[in-house]
Amino acid sequence: MDTYFKQVTPNQDYSLSIVFENGGAMAYSMKHLLNQLRFRPLKDREVWTKLEVFPTHLEWNQGAYQVTLNIEEITPGHAGR
Repeated sequence: MDTYFKQVTPNQDYSLSIVFENGGAMAYSMKHLLNQLRFRPLKDREVWTKLEVFPTHLEWNQGAYQVTLNIEEITPGHAGR
């Protein structure tokens, strides 16, 4: 069974509250990733809160750079089943 994002909420502590289409839920901390060049724009709270949710990825498309996080990066071994 495929796993898809249903709802994702960016929290003040740089974690994501995630609900999947299949009814599963989880919290995912992004804090450890914020010093990587790819995720650095998310340190800006205004950018962090402008999250767009798609079935297979999350996208922050505010500020100077677009940041994308694929479902496989969050749920290795679960997506695509």
